[in-house]
Formats: sequence, structure tokens, C-alpha cells
Amino acid sequence: MSDPWLRIEVLDGPVPAREWRRAHAEALTDAAIANRAVRWAWREHGRGVVLEVAFRTELIRDEFRDRLAVRAALDAVPDPLHGLDVVPGGGD
Repeated sequence: MSDPWLRIEVLDGPVPAREWRRAHAEALTDAAIANRAVRWAWREHGRGVVLEVAFRTELIRDEFRDRLAVRAALDAVPDPLHGLDVVPGGGD
């Protein structure tokens, strides 16, 4: 069985998503490490950025999603109404 992934996609808004990534990547990566992430990867595409993070269990994945730093980063996306998609899954 593969590790439980969380896929966070942020789309451009009034500010490009890559700027959001620059502002929040360190906090998100630190939170992933603190929650024992086993893999993570950032990707950029024509309309935004994607962070995919894998954890050993779904419980650990959900704890990561509930961390204050993660919630704060997600609250700060460039387009909070239409520019955020957070779903279990992703990765390989």
C-alpha cells in the first residue's frame, strides 16, 4: 500500500501563486517535516503551484492539515474563493 498523500494546489489570483509559495514554502516544509512526512514535492504549472506531501498514515496526514502554520498558509492563498484545492491523494 502506498503512503497517504495530501495534494495542495494553489492557483494564481491578484498575486501569482509562485509568490505565495515563496512566502509559505518554508513554513509548510517545516510543518511537513515536524509531522514526519516521508516525501514532498513542489511543482509549478501555467496557472499556479502544487505541493504534494506523503505521510505514513492518514492520521498523520490529517494532523499536518490541521497545523496552525498550514491553516495560516492556506488562508493566505491569492484567490481564496476559487484558487485553492486541498485533497487527499497525489504523488506516485
